[in-house]
Amino acid sequence: MITKDILPAEIVRRHHSYLQNFEDMMSFWRELDYEETLQTLNEFLDNIEIKYLNEQEWKRSIWVNWHSKYLLDSEIKAEEVWLRMKILYSIFITADRLDSLNIDKIAFEKISYKKSNFDTYLAKFPKNELSKWKNNIREITLENADKITKPGIYTISLPTGAGKTIIGLQTSMKLAQKFSLNSVIYVLPFISIVDQNAEVAKNIYDKVQEDHHLMNAYRENEDLTNLERFVISFRYFKDPLIVTTFAKLWELIYSSNSNDSMSFHRLKDAVVILDEPQSIPPEYWQGFGETLTFLSEKLGTYFILMTATQPKIAKGVELAPKTSFPKNRHIYHISDEKKYLSDIKPLVENKSNKSSLIILNTKKEALNVYIELRNTLRNNLFFLSAWVIPSERIKRINKLKELESKNEPRNLISTQVVEAGVDLDFDYVIKDLSPFDSIIQAAGRCNRNMKNKIGEIYVMEIIDENNIHGRSYCSYVYDSISLGITKEILFKNKKFSERDVQKLLDEYYNRLSNQKFQKGPWYEIKEGNWGGYFPLIKDNLYEDIVFVDLDGTVSDILYEIEDLPHDLENLDTKKRLWKYIENYSINVSKQEMEKWDNYYNQVFLSEDQKIENKGNGIWLIKPSAIGEVYSKELGFIPYDIKEGLYG
Repeated sequence: MITKDILPAEIVRRHHSYLQNFEDMMSFWRELDYEETLQTLNEFLDNIEIKYLNEQEWKRSIWVNWHSKYLLDSEIKAEEVWLRMKILYSIFITADRLDSLNIDKIAFEKISYKKSNFDTYLAKFPKNELSKWKNNIREITLENADKITKPGIYTISLPTGAGKTIIGLQTSMKLAQKFSLNSVIYVLPFISIVDQNAEVAKNIYDKVQEDHHLMNAYRENEDLTNLERFVISFRYFKDPLIVTTFAKLWELIYSSNSNDSMSFHRLKDAVVILDEPQSIPPEYWQGFGETLTFLSEKLGTYFILMTATQPKIAKGVELAPKTSFPKNRHIYHISDEKKYLSDIKPLVENKSNKSSLIILNTKKEALNVYIELRNTLRNNLFFLSAWVIPSERIKRINKLKELESKNEPRNLISTQVVEAGVDLDFDYVIKDLSPFDSIIQAAGRCNRNMKNKIGEIYVMEIIDENNIHGRSYCSYVYDSISLGITKEILFKNKKFSERDVQKLLDEYYNRLSNQKFQKGPWYEIKEGNWGGYFPLIKDNLYEDIVFVDLDGTVSDILYEIEDLPHDLENLDTKKRLWKYIENYSINVSKQEMEKWDNYYNQVFLSEDQKIENKGNGIWLIKPSAIGEVYSKELGFIPYDIKEGLYG
């Protein structure tokens, strides 16, 4: 009515909620009553004399300048309207939240690249044939990066163990300084690798912001400034170097929620490293690639896709030399017969002096393998799955690294949480069937650092013995197209070496891209439908949140959160407390929790219950249930497995 531009008005209207689809937005403005709106504006502005549009101009502005313009003008794309809205929305929300905390402004710093910092860090590692090979690759990649003249899509395709983390950091920081860019955003698939890679980054640079939904709780007891509280509460990308997750980047780009969108403007004039981008579901690849290309052109963003198994997401300029490891590190053994969990045991017997990694497809499958092998793999046996609380997962990875540094035997039974990016090394790997790129990622943990003559990877399709149809565990997790292509490739190549992988991987990706139906948020945005929710990780959408109270602390904090008044004054406190206890949370299906709940209801009085259903999809495992519902060693224990585990 004043600016003749609906977009800013719409952003103000929705700045405490979420953006609506184009048609929903226009429907609101078309149906708005002119006289009522004028009266509201005069009251709000205390009758300050302002020249408004008259009613005819108002209606014409809405219909001609907006509705028909964006519906009928083929040169104006829906994604361009979305981008303008998203940028303005991001900046406005940031300013609004800063103002609510009495923060005048943010003094942003730019990356300061120093080659000597990288040289000092790398000097700590032993000099050998492998380090010479890594250094040569790094220098060639940096030379190629020096030839970059404009924003775009770039790739770094190197084998696992080639030092991609350092190469990616040095390349991106060098680019940021060369073009005076705002920031470097390093994106990873899992929280555990965020901690690992942030630690590397902190050895090189002193302004590293480690971002994931658990991280900021670590500082909750510190005496923080309002700006620090703002960054923590809203996970705002402030520092020159940010290490975050794919889930966060995904919601930053595609979520319509106001707070999710806050850091979107920080993608402008930034370098974004996408480490292990194949972790994005294949049906989203094309749309995600188109999004990156669009943002690169419009925002001046440099995207670097970095992995050993480069998926067909976007066509980019390769920066790394075409290379393979100096020596063949491992051999793949493929079983074309379906196996049972008990068939794993003969593979690990008489190998007590070797380290092993066994990767399964489901959490229950992994627990059953642990029960099967716990008396065989006695030396330093560890277990990892998403049913182990996050704080404990990180401790176990660090303990495995410590044993590795001492060359001591170690055995790990795990789900896929250990596949991509986790810097661990084992003598041999046993892998339940999964898509081909997942198998290659798992193999990256086998003889990773060339300490042995040759490592061995055993791939087999394991059957769920409890399923009357003889269903394979892999079918619970992965789609039939990816698995079908993988089986066809593997059954034609029952034994192959690391040197053969790239050719087979190319075949897999080519066939997959031709058969996978492409979908996702980008195609919705291009139709003007940007108001929906398009989560990257869907596994936990229909699972409940379960808090594990090891010592009584979590219960106290939950009760404190419940007792706090529901007002803005306590919002920051609630967020900080919630973030802290998320370190002690897992996701479990409601059905699994109800089995335990029903069992305890038959045995105990209500006041003696060991688990508590707090409603709204939230459960509490009390200290008295530790060692039964939750094992410190194995995490959550399904009721159906308790007999096999505890006897």
